[in-house]
Amino acid sequence: MNTKTITGVVGLVLILLAGGYGYWWVSRPVVDTTVAVVASTAPAVKKVKKRTVKVKQVQVYAPEAKANLKLPPVVISDETKQVTGATTVSSSERPITVTSVLDTRTGETTTYTKPEPLPWFALESRGEARIDVGYKWVRGIPVPVQVGRLSVRHDFVQVKGFHVGVNASIDSDIDRFIGIGVGYRW
Repeated sequence: MNTKTITGVVGLVLILLAGGYGYWWVSRPVVDTTVAVVASTAPAVKKVKKRTVKVKQVQVYAPEAKANLKLPPVVISDETKQVTGATTVSSSERPITVTSVLDTRTGETTTYTKPEPLPWFALESRGEARIDVGYKWVRGIPVPVQVGRLSVRHDFVQVKGFHVGVNASIDSDIDRFIGIGVGYRW
């Protein structure tokens, strides 16, 4: 194959990948950060039976906490629903279990966070588009050449800390790359 054919094929693949990624970006479910939603029960206690305990008094946050936390309107307007604890968990590659524990003697709620083990195998859909500026060392040229780089990466599978996906990039000097790879995140 000649250089023009290879360039055309690589260009077509890059365009198809960019189009597919663009379609995924537009059609992906958007995370609503404006209203809190009910969290699912942690697998560790999903099948554990509940019991009733008597509590004389419980310490709760003032009513404005519900609005500050952007809880659903039905919770904000209901006087019988009170905030006993809240926490913010930083972004992570692993699931994090958040647990609220009520001390029935003091009426205080303590919230605990526990990082769960990385999954042995998980499907994921996580992408990144980057624009970088830097230097490239080119064979036969004694000084580095300044270039800009546009790259798009999308991961599909996670095995512990390893992520498998596709990557495509094009440099301002028209060098191109497309491939699959494995990366480790810490």
